[in-house]
Amino acid sequence: MFGAVVNAVGYARKPGAAFVVKHPVRAVRIMRFRRNVRDTFTARRIALGLGAAAVAVPVGYWLGRRLGLG
Repeated sequence: MFGAVVNAVGYARKPGAAFVVKHPVRAVRIMRFRRNVRDTFTARRIALGLGAAAVAVPVGYWLGRRLGLG
């Protein structure tokens, strides 16, 4: 589960110039994936949203409890 979230976060960010120089094949795959996700409404896009929510909700809950807001 955690590996899938980390992978999704890697795909969500635009690869920088240094990354493209060091990993050209992987960078092209990421750019192609980003373009496809942006243009289509797929199960993978839903999974990315659920993965982001699965991380954000517990972190927000924990942070709210730490700050005394919950």
